Amino acid sequence: MRYGSALVVAAAVAAGTAYGVTVPQRTDVPFLATPSDGRYDFPALARPLPPVGKPAPGDDANAGQVHYGDLRRYLLPAPKGAVVKEDGWEPVTDFMSAIQSPVMPGRFYDAGLRRIAWRGWTTPDGQHTVVELLQFPDHDAAFTSEDVLKTWAPPKVGKREDGPPIVTVPAFGDLTQEVAMRKFDEVEGLPGQVERRAVFRDGDVVAIVTTTAPKLVGDLPTDQVLLLQAEMLR
Repeated sequence: MRYGSALVVAAAVAAGTAYGVTVPQRTDVPFLATPSDGRYDFPALARPLPPVGKPAPGDDANAGQVHYGDLRRYLLPAPKGAVVKEDGWEPVTDFMSAIQSPVMPGRFYDAGLRRIAWRGWTTPDGQHTVVELLQFPDHDAAFTSEDVLKTWAPPKVGKREDGPPIVTVPAFGDLTQEVAMRKFDEVEGLPGQVERRAVFRDGDVVAIVTTTAPKLVGDLPTDQVLLLQAEMLR
């Protein structure tokens, strides 16, 4: 990883198996007893189990790579000390109205966009993070929408910086995928702040991670959220 690694801890829970995902404090790792490097302190995480009788998104029996059950359970929780701003279901109509394009909303409707779960929070360093999970009928429908979302820029942001950093996130099995994190050097109404935006797909879900923060807050917290959210969706 470019800025550090996320530690994935596997644990058995009850009759099923859930996977814990966490990032240790640097002071808890031998030879890394240094001051905080900017990563957030998340609570212990567990990847959701599918409903009884339904396969996990990565199972061979799940041809559409569908995330069954309540999509909100796949959202990364807010880190410790953060104030939650958005939570639950984001109205699809609100999401569509924010897209200033006469073509894109129709493409999402054609792809069968079903629902959007989101969670947003503000941390003491001033960064506001919003995670949106867009669910489609299957992985093929999500694939057709992923590229559209990658190239779309929110209307409130200014010029994009050249050379967006590449973050490697886990995918199914032993595979990984590279995600370009686009950074915008100005945000309307928020002088001195930058916005970072990354889009990646996992099965029938396209995830959008958007962070808005003072320029002094680096890329590392956004990278951390990307890695952990990718693990929650696996």
